[in-house]
Amino acid sequence: NVSHLFPVGEVNGSHGVYRPGGSALNSGQVGSLRAAEKIAACYCIEAVTTNASVNAIVAEASKLNEYLNACKNETDFSWRDVRAEFQARMTTDGAHLRATDGLKKAVAAATEQWQRVRVCGGGADTSLGVVQAVQNRQLCFAHLVYLNAMFYAVISGIGSRGSAMVLSGDGDCVHASLPDDFRLMAENEAFREKVQETVFTGGDDVDLKHRWIERRPIPISQTWFETAWAAYRNGDIYQ
Repeated sequence: NVSHLFPVGEVNGSHGVYRPGGSALNSGQVGSLRAAEKIAACYCIEAVTTNASVNAIVAEASKLNEYLNACKNETDFSWRDVRAEFQARMTTDGAHLRATDGLKKAVAAATEQWQRVRVCGGGADTSLGVVQAVQNRQLCFAHLVYLNAMFYAVISGIGSRGSAMVLSGDGDCVHASLPDDFRLMAENEAFREKVQETVFTGGDDVDLKHRWIERRPIPISQTWFETAWAAYRNGDIYQ
């Protein structure tokens, strides 16, 4: 929902359920070049004035300086402490083993941590610490969003699929040699034709909206190399 944003590489979710490595590599290597050409072809008209750009940059720089000063003055905890907390949470509740109760508690804890980290990402008294403290704010926000999305998927009843196993006390036994805790909720095949959409609507409280939408069909193209390359070479592909 960010206008004119062109994500490339793994951030655009190119792995899919079964992590097709070739597809992911192509998205990273080709996607960025195609995005740059698309931007040059379609967005070459100035959209904002220089003054508006400068004012926006100055405002953001002011916020960043305020954040960095808070990090430099923090003495009770370091950026490493902050990082270790959300890394441990993602390992425990946001990895391949997921449970409803665990995710519910993880979302609450992540929300609490975000309210602290959005103000200060940990003590940073070196150049490296400054960079890591800023990264902490971005990473902490991302882990909160992902945990929220995972929790919504689990309570929606999607079950286990791909690389995610949803644990359930009355689920199917995974393997005879594993403890009884390892029982999985079977996949709900009704979700195979749906895609989960999570949208950040703004605010320091991280207001998120989740919904399931129908999967778009893969388009059927009648193009072949000669016509596709001609359209690409002439710039017609961007129209």
